[in-house]
This record gives sequence, C-alpha cells and structure tokens, in this order.
Amino acid sequence: MKNKILISLLLLPIVVLALCMLRLNYMSNFEKVEVAVQGYDPKDFFSGYYMNLRPDWEHTDCTQFADSVCPKHNFNDTYTFYIKREQSDKLTQKVNAGMAKLQFSYSAGFEPIVTDLLVDGQSFMEFIEEEK
Repeated sequence: MKNKILISLLLLPIVVLALCMLRLNYMSNFEKVEVAVQGYDPKDFFSGYYMNLRPDWEHTDCTQFADSVCPKHNFNDTYTFYIKREQSDKLTQKVNAGMAKLQFSYSAGFEPIVTDLLVDGQSFMEFIEEEK
C-alpha cells in the first residue's frame, strides 16, 4: 500500500509537467503577432542587466488582430528580457529608436506567449550574433 502511494506521489509531478508542456506547445502554435515596444529603466538596483519592455500600442499594426483592434487588455504591461552587459548598449539604442518588436503566439481568449524579440525585423539572437 505504501509503495502505491509513493509511486503515485512520484508520478504526479511528472504528469503535471507533461500537461503543462503539452499546453505550452499547443499555445505556441497560435497566430504570430508583432507588438511594438518601448524600453524603460525601472531604477531597480537588483534587476541586473534586464531590459524591461512595454507594449507601444500607438506604433503597433492593429490590423493583425480581429476587427483591427489591439486587444491591450490581454497583454501584460511589461515584459522583461535578460541581456548581457556587452550587448545592452546596442540593444537599448535599437529599442529607444523604435526598432524593436515583441513577437507573440496569440489567440483570443488565451494569454499571449512571447516567442521572440525582433530587432530591425530579425530575431534578437540573430541581431546579437551579427553584432559580435
């Protein structure tokens, strides 16, 4: 009896994790949308080299959403990215110049999932590789 309880307790986290991964995989296949962003500095000593980004709805193409209306209420107020110190200046310049967008996997009724940070139309990782 104790073995069955122990096995059940050990399997429960695995099952929950598998269900979470399946849900995330399902949601990541939604329509891709791009939202313009603005950077800001929270003046937080403990934040390290994190870039905080706010959706910039005034510069976002809302025609990519249903009824050509930006669903602002479905998105968070801020999104945070960790960046290395040597990359922070160039990336900050691009964000401040309005050349950055967050790419989301989005479907109405579901929480949007960030899939990439686009800089000058290319993936953040590609931008970093080119800057090396």
